[in-house]
Amino acid sequence: MDTRDKLNSRENFQEIIEQQREYIQEELEDLRGYTPEETDKIYDTYQTLIKYSLDNLIAAYSMGESIDVISKEYLVTIDYFQHGWSQSNGYVQMVWMLAIGTMIDVKQEQFLKLAECVKKDNPNDYLIDLLIRNRIENWINHESFKFPKPYKSILDVVTFAKDDKPKASEKLLEYLQKEWYRGHSDTGWYDAHKSKWNIHTGYWSFESGALVKILGLDDSILKDQQYYPYDMVHWKD
Repeated sequence: MDTRDKLNSRENFQEIIEQQREYIQEELEDLRGYTPEETDKIYDTYQTLIKYSLDNLIAAYSMGESIDVISKEYLVTIDYFQHGWSQSNGYVQMVWMLAIGTMIDVKQEQFLKLAECVKKDNPNDYLIDLLIRNRIENWINHESFKFPKPYKSILDVVTFAKDDKPKASEKLLEYLQKEWYRGHSDTGWYDAHKSKWNIHTGYWSFESGALVKILGLDDSILKDQQYYPYDMVHWKD
């Protein structure tokens, strides 16, 4: 089976997953030892579980696993989000989860759990609102971006999609080629593939795949683009 992300090997992705499964078990053991009053420790543990579980989901996709395998990890990750997500340090994580849920057609009851997390701690963000509004009618629409760099370029894609879908696809390609990766230079996973440690789980612009599905775009020109999750968009094909 070929890997989808070519910056790491299947063996290395598997090593990451197995190691982080051990970490998850350790965190769950800690969780069982806390009293209900230890709210800060519980919250911090769930934030750690979010990171490990989402990393494993991404690594599984990067190494070439099926959508069935990824979907199971996705449902586990949602549970952790309900207990530990915060927009102050988890914005990108929420974008990924909403986008992946859109592409894999997660059941509405599961998608609503993520929307409830956003309601409790709303980043007032155009992109997150767009992703949720696709599944939840009458969801609020904020016009500003919490992180204009790189996400504001998405507005061009949405605008052109109304009357010129081929142009919208071109704008999305431009976003992937020029904006997406360098726009995340302040994240912990930026340039992870250059680390001496085996920490690279994959680089994916999941929101780009979700936009293609939401806006009904032809993604032929995006198929071989490095950061575009083509197989996740077309898993039913």
